[in-house]
Amino acid sequence: MAEHTNTSDVKGVIESTAIELARPRDGVAQITIVSQPLGVLRFGVKRSLQARLAELEADPQTRCVVLTGVERAFSVGSDIRDFSQQVGWLLENEHVEAGLNAAIQASRLPVIAAINGFALGGGAVLTLACDIRIAAQSATFGFPEVKVGAFASGSGTQRLPRLVGRGRALDLLLTGRTIDAAEAYQIGLVEYVVPDEELLERALDVAAQIAANAASAVAASKRCVNIGLQDGFEAGLAQERKLRVETGAGPDAIEGRNAFLEKREPRFD
Repeated sequence: MAEHTNTSDVKGVIESTAIELARPRDGVAQITIVSQPLGVLRFGVKRSLQARLAELEADPQTRCVVLTGVERAFSVGSDIRDFSQQVGWLLENEHVEAGLNAAIQASRLPVIAAINGFALGGGAVLTLACDIRIAAQSATFGFPEVKVGAFASGSGTQRLPRLVGRGRALDLLLTGRTIDAAEAYQIGLVEYVVPDEELLERALDVAAQIAANAASAVAASKRCVNIGLQDGFEAGLAQERKLRVETGAGPDAIEGRNAFLEKREPRFD
């Protein structure tokens, strides 16, 4: 009797292997989107990214994450051939995408996007959720959803204006035009632009600098910035007051003070 394979199981296996994890530096994890074509973000890929991030979140040895793609693309977002007009599909797709982006923002771990090529649609929104964006000179950004009757949901309409301002965000969201890395840097969409061949090394260098610092202080800094931007200045100050006590009485602060007084490099656990 012939053995039958459940096609949904096969698809799940393919999507779960559509990302790769490496640990190129102490304290640094590198997640690479390898799904084809062009880093496409199907349901399973988004879920796999979120699951892997949760695993790293629980690992005390991980202090920073670099997220990148392969070949010509960071990610071109969802595959339009997978689109459905059914309400259930539309809601589930947005829920999965927004959940991944929210998980990146809420993570204690700084996430650096090393953008190696096309970052379009949901792929561009994914970079917005990251904490620092480093672009290769050949990188291209765009939110072309309006050209196919959709828009940059999954938090894109909220994250983009917070980075580049209302007018520039609407320019990109309403025209669907693409921009190069130089313009992305000019409008504040990315923090660095580097030669293509230097992209990953630069991202790993920044990640290593972060990973060498006190994890509790790094997490507190990220948390306070996010709360302040989301809930306002006073809320950010309140979070500062709360976390100042927690971090100031913690082992990282004790080690940092001792190292300073003893004129040596700190050794954070």
